[in-house]
Amino acid sequence: MPPAQATAEAARLQALQSYAILDTPTEDSFDQLATLAARVCQCPMAVVNFVDSDRQWFKAAVGVPFRETERAIAFCAHALSGSREPTVVNDTHKHPVFAHNPLVTQDPHVRFYACVPLVTPEGQALGTLAVLDSIPRHIEAEQLEGLRILAEQAMVQLELRRQKQVLADLVQQRDKMHAELLAQSETLRVAGQMARIGGWIVELPSLQLNWSQEIAAAFGIAGRVGSVEQIMELYLPPHRQAMQAAFESCIRHGTPFDLEAELVTPAGRHFWVRTTGQALRDADGQIMRVQGAFQDISAQHQARQARRESEERFHLVSRATADAVWDWNLHTDAMWWNEGMQTLFGVPLDQLPPDSTSWTLRLHPDDSEEVLEGIHAAIDGTANHWSDEYRFRRQDGSYAWVLDRGFLIRDLQGKAVRMVGGMTDISAQKLADLDAQRDAQNHAELLQVQQRISSLDMPLPEVLQLVASTVLRQTEARGAMVELLQGRQLVAQASAGDHVRPVGNLLAVDQSLLWPALSKGQTVVCNDTEAEGWDMASMPHRHGVRSVMAVPLRSGDAIVGSLKVTSDKVNAFSRRDVAHLEILTESLGAMVQLRHVAGQLHASEQQYRMLFDEHPHPMWVYDRETLQLQAVNRSMERHYGYTESELLTMSMLDLWPADRRPNVEANIRAVPMDQRNKPVISRHIKKDGSFMDVEITAGSISFNGRPARQVLATDVTERLRTERELARMGRAQRLLSACNETLVRATSETALLQAICQIAVDIGGYRMGWVGFAMDDERKSIRPVAHAGYNQNYLENLHLSWSADDPYGRGPAGIAVRTGKPVIVQDIRTEGDFADWTERMLEHGFHGVICLPLREHARDHAQERSFGLLYLYAPDVLQISPEEAALLQELSNDLAIGITSLRAHKAQQRLQASVLKVAAAVSASTGTEFFVQLVRNMADALDAQGGCVVRLLPQSQDQAPRVVTLAAVLDGQMLPNDEYSLDGTPSLLLMSQRTHVVTDKVQQLYPEAPVLRAVGAQAYVGQQLCNADGEVVGIVFVLFRHTIADTDFITSTLQIFASRASAEIERQLADIRIRHQASLLDKAQDAILVRDLDHRIIFWNKSAERLYGWSQLQALGQSIETLLYEDPTHFRHATQTVLEQGEWTGEIVQRHRDGSTIEVEGRWTLVRGDDGQPQSILAINTDIRQRKASEREIQRLAFYDALTGLPNRMLLMDRMHQALATAQRRQQGGALLFIDLDNFKTLNDTLGHDQGDLLLQQVAQRLNTCVRSVDTVARLGGDEFVVMLEELSPKPHELALHARGVGEKILAMLAVPYALQGYQYRSTPSIGIAPFTGEHTTVGELLKQADLAMYQAKTAGRNTLRFFDPDMQAVVTARAGLETDLRSALMQEEFLLHFQPQIHQSGRCVGVEALVRWAHPQRGMVSPAQFIPLAEETGLILPLGRWVLHTACKLLASWQSDPALSHLTMAVNVSSRQFRHASFVDDVARVLAITGAPSAQLKLELTESLLVEDMETTIATMTALRSYGVGFSLDDFGTGYSSLSYLKRMPLDQLKIDQSFVRDLLTDPNDAAIVDTIIGLSRSLGLEVIAEGVETPEQCALLARAGCQLYQGYLFSKALSVDVLDSFLRTSQA
Repeated sequence: MPPAQATAEAARLQALQSYAILDTPTEDSFDQLATLAARVCQCPMAVVNFVDSDRQWFKAAVGVPFRETERAIAFCAHALSGSREPTVVNDTHKHPVFAHNPLVTQDPHVRFYACVPLVTPEGQALGTLAVLDSIPRHIEAEQLEGLRILAEQAMVQLELRRQKQVLADLVQQRDKMHAELLAQSETLRVAGQMARIGGWIVELPSLQLNWSQEIAAAFGIAGRVGSVEQIMELYLPPHRQAMQAAFESCIRHGTPFDLEAELVTPAGRHFWVRTTGQALRDADGQIMRVQGAFQDISAQHQARQARRESEERFHLVSRATADAVWDWNLHTDAMWWNEGMQTLFGVPLDQLPPDSTSWTLRLHPDDSEEVLEGIHAAIDGTANHWSDEYRFRRQDGSYAWVLDRGFLIRDLQGKAVRMVGGMTDISAQKLADLDAQRDAQNHAELLQVQQRISSLDMPLPEVLQLVASTVLRQTEARGAMVELLQGRQLVAQASAGDHVRPVGNLLAVDQSLLWPALSKGQTVVCNDTEAEGWDMASMPHRHGVRSVMAVPLRSGDAIVGSLKVTSDKVNAFSRRDVAHLEILTESLGAMVQLRHVAGQLHASEQQYRMLFDEHPHPMWVYDRETLQLQAVNRSMERHYGYTESELLTMSMLDLWPADRRPNVEANIRAVPMDQRNKPVISRHIKKDGSFMDVEITAGSISFNGRPARQVLATDVTERLRTERELARMGRAQRLLSACNETLVRATSETALLQAICQIAVDIGGYRMGWVGFAMDDERKSIRPVAHAGYNQNYLENLHLSWSADDPYGRGPAGIAVRTGKPVIVQDIRTEGDFADWTERMLEHGFHGVICLPLREHARDHAQERSFGLLYLYAPDVLQISPEEAALLQELSNDLAIGITSLRAHKAQQRLQASVLKVAAAVSASTGTEFFVQLVRNMADALDAQGGCVVRLLPQSQDQAPRVVTLAAVLDGQMLPNDEYSLDGTPSLLLMSQRTHVVTDKVQQLYPEAPVLRAVGAQAYVGQQLCNADGEVVGIVFVLFRHTIADTDFITSTLQIFASRASAEIERQLADIRIRHQASLLDKAQDAILVRDLDHRIIFWNKSAERLYGWSQLQALGQSIETLLYEDPTHFRHATQTVLEQGEWTGEIVQRHRDGSTIEVEGRWTLVRGDDGQPQSILAINTDIRQRKASEREIQRLAFYDALTGLPNRMLLMDRMHQALATAQRRQQGGALLFIDLDNFKTLNDTLGHDQGDLLLQQVAQRLNTCVRSVDTVARLGGDEFVVMLEELSPKPHELALHARGVGEKILAMLAVPYALQGYQYRSTPSIGIAPFTGEHTTVGELLKQADLAMYQAKTAGRNTLRFFDPDMQAVVTARAGLETDLRSALMQEEFLLHFQPQIHQSGRCVGVEALVRWAHPQRGMVSPAQFIPLAEETGLILPLGRWVLHTACKLLASWQSDPALSHLTMAVNVSSRQFRHASFVDDVARVLAITGAPSAQLKLELTESLLVEDMETTIATMTALRSYGVGFSLDDFGTGYSSLSYLKRMPLDQLKIDQSFVRDLLTDPNDAAIVDTIIGLSRSLGLEVIAEGVETPEQCALLARAGCQLYQGYLFSKALSVDVLDSFLRTSQA
């Protein structure tokens, strides 16, 4: 130890020794301080200790089993620096110094330590006052301050003890000196008797002094005679003058003297001597001499001086101490007091009697006898000291508690002769002790009362009466009462004493003086009702009451009554009384609530026992250590097939298959005891060996005193199967949807098939998919044409057939093609048709296959055939339901239709091209070349292997018709013309019917037909060729080597070629007749007329009469120019050609007599005379009206829609090119309106295609009524129409207005119901508008823009129109990107919840609404208005909604442990799609079970539109959720389909007034009226109402006046994050 530290430690130890405290007996004052410290700090251990050089010694100890420890392990050794600051160690295990201390690691296992040093006034630390605990804890500031005060009191006690010890030592020292003086006096007295005291005589007037020998010997004076002056010189100066004066007075006046003085002998010795003298007189009275004695009193003087100094020290000490010190002479009864009597008790010393009555008369009457008896017993006995505590009267009449200690002084015989002591005022300590004692008694009594009232066996009235009696006794009041609230009355349930209402008395709450404060949870204390001005005279029970205290009685958060105490005294109740009353009231409230909870628990226990036994799902309890089943319910017996006794012998592991048990056991034992596991899906084995899928939840319980787990198992076998089936159905639906979308967009068969295969792999989840076509070759092979997914040369080695005779045609592919039905092999391992392919397929990862036939659809289902198949390979064993199989079949049907449509479209395009070529070719050729061109184009257009045109030969009676070929083609090569009989050919039927079709096996039907054999035909389509009179003149037919399906297309196309062939045959026949009857011009078929060079008619045959309507007589001589031509321009041009070139051939338009136009083909020849000069012009005019009509029909079929008669896509594209060019050239505007009928496919699927065609025809008619003649209405195909508006203003605003006007007119016109066959059908369109001005726009771009705008209209809800703007494409792209990010956000957990508080009119928060927010790492906070509709559309709203519900309920559950927040409700918005989902009710129930959130405080917010979509389903769903306790709020009420009918039927709890009404509440009377109506409606229906969007105090005030008490909006708070919400809620609850 360093020298400085050693010096300080030595000083400290010396200070400790000065108090003489070590190893002293226990003292009550220190024990009481330790006990009080333990109580104040609520610790089981407390000590007052002092630290010596090598040990720690306990002066007082509570809860500590030993009296001292080594200093090395003493905690307080670390508090000896001299600082007076306390030391606190909350947890010794975490303290670096104390963690390994034996007092911590061993008994008493100290975990908490707090101490205050005991420091002397000089700064020396002697020890500590410390409290300890065996558990870690914190100490409150008030407790620490109390510990500090108690430590100061300990030092006061210690200092007082030392001062009393010093005082006792002084008294003992003084008494010792006094005894020594007495002994010396006795010795002197004996010596005086033994020795001769010297005397002296002075003779007068000689003043001669004579002294005795004793004096001379004692003082060393030579001789016995001397002078007075000689003796006087011996006295020291201070005494000499007094001696001289006394001697002078004596000799002059005879005054005797007795003086003590100090003298010095000649030898230099000092003596104190007593000199006495007196005058002797003679008979005359004259002084004749003076004589006296001279005595050495040096010893006596020294003794007196020591005694005087001792007395002075005693009085100085008496004045220095704060105590009242007394000195009692037991012989004389004299009693002396120091100034402490006045300081402590206010008694002036001059007013005190001088004897012991100054003490006895001030003793408290109750203490006087016992105190006097005790002190006299000490005096009369042998004790050396006495002490007592009693009450001593102060000057003001009050009493102080004093500690009086006296020390007895006894003589040699042991008799007490004197008593000295001191009184210490211990009033504060004594009162504190008494208060502590009373508190301890009260606490003990309160504890007993709490224990008694906590017992549920005591009836409630006895409990309340016990409480009232206890309060009355502890407070020493006049009355105590317990009253409970019943309605608006306060009923006295128990009372004690008077000045309170009797039991059963009722008091209205509005008549209670205290209830306004009590109802707010405030304690009421009044210690002077008169001074406070309370009305104490109005009711009898209040008379005489001067003090009142009352504490509210709580049960949970509710005030249910109060506990009142009254007194007739002023200031009757202290803060301690109030604290005790609050403690008892709190216990009483807890008891009331406990009884309520106990009742609920009892009912719950009964219900639980019933639920356990009767629960529909298996439940059991197993031992946590042994895993043995301890209890099972009946449902478990039913589900698992065991009896109860069998189950109770089983282990938990026996429920799993044997191979799973080791892992299951490890998982079970790894679950913490206090953890409730999340639901887990497991597969259990029943008694019969079958398996059952169960969802298990388990929680820890105590069963028969042992740790156990309770398990609830739900049989989810069917649910999992359904979910898997729904997942597969969903996947199939997505697959079907994606395929349909691809079908709609497809323009190429190859691209379509490839896309379908890719979709099957990507969306359908198949390992590989391919499409193959059934070939009509010899093998009947199946040729793959497209595939996607895994291949690895698998397809290349696949040689399938659809022939039943081929080994490779007996598998699923061949069966599907032959039967036309889907073939599904769920597990190839169980299918024998794969033969040797099974292992190979398994090696490639194929476990199941689906073969979907592609069938050609015909009106006659018997003629339908499969032309291919869609083959899908599954990576797993399939579980295909009938519904999923139906969807897959629908997929194949749609694909077949798509392929057929593409082929038809391709054929139509080919037909159109061929028709155009035919139209061009036949116009430029006649005769044989005409038919050659016609047959070639016909076969090409119809993809036929052969084609032929024949002319009917004149028929002999009783002979079969014969024909001659005009042109025949086989595989593109022309055949030589031939003549043959129709007998035995399919063409024979065409003599009696217009068309004849054989779709298959035509050779078998007509084996004798040579043409069929030559071609190897399988199918035949033929058409009559008729003349103008309807007579059959020939036949046109085509031949196919394969079966045909689309006969309508072939026949309609063939009709086009037949009409032109008929006209040509008829024309050629007419020419033949003319040539054969040239001499008979009048009988010619053509009009023959001759005119002169002046154009006058000179010949007019019969055919001319028939053609023009003018008779020969009427025509001859007439000018042909004026008779036949309305516009002679063409006529004059042709005539000029004849005159110049000698002939003219061409088409020309002439006029009939009735004014109609006639199209003719003229062959005009110049006739010359014999002189070679022109004489006339011969004109042969052929009526070509039929031919031109046929050509126009061909043109119509090529450019117009056959169903509606509207321009088709080809003509529309042409007109759009012209319109764009015109708009650019003329600086005009225009618009393209893309129209799509909503839900048209539903009509086709439900009412049939005939009704659909009829609707399309009526739509076309209505569209034509909506536009001008300059505009174009076209049909693109299906249910898509286009309206092109031209010649509009180029100004954007005016152009948009005009286009919108037309669009709205179309919307209105097409929305009118359609009269179909037996139906009134309502349909609506969606319209996209793309304006144009001809600049920087192509036809394709314009169509794409209108199409995009139309899809925007679809997205907006249908039955509306939308304009395209340049940003729309960017929006489409952005939407696709947002969808991708949305899916990623769900995986990355980028969503978070904000909560907007819902406030009551009182200002208290009653709940919150959960609002989802998206914090995108790049986009930032994405508005819900952007991603919520997208989530709805894509289906992502389902996982998002589940996350929102789970997160909100988790927060709601966390509030339940906080009394300040446990009342709050949680509102969660639910989307229509989420609400309609089949698993929604189970989702909500599962979330509530997992999170533990109270269902009664969960509100689901629904929209009006959701409620009216399907009323019955909605009610069923809400009722199911209501059974769990979930509430409902109707959001945005008043904005949609508000109807009292559904409000009455729905189990609603709350209406929410939409913010659109609140916003203009102060300015719009209509909104104010709507709000009043909604509030009144909710009141009449018993529904709660809340207003959202409240932003101003004025809005809030108006809503409050209308009766709305709940609000939500920025006036109170915006939506808050969780951390900010917590502080807001706690502030609002304060």
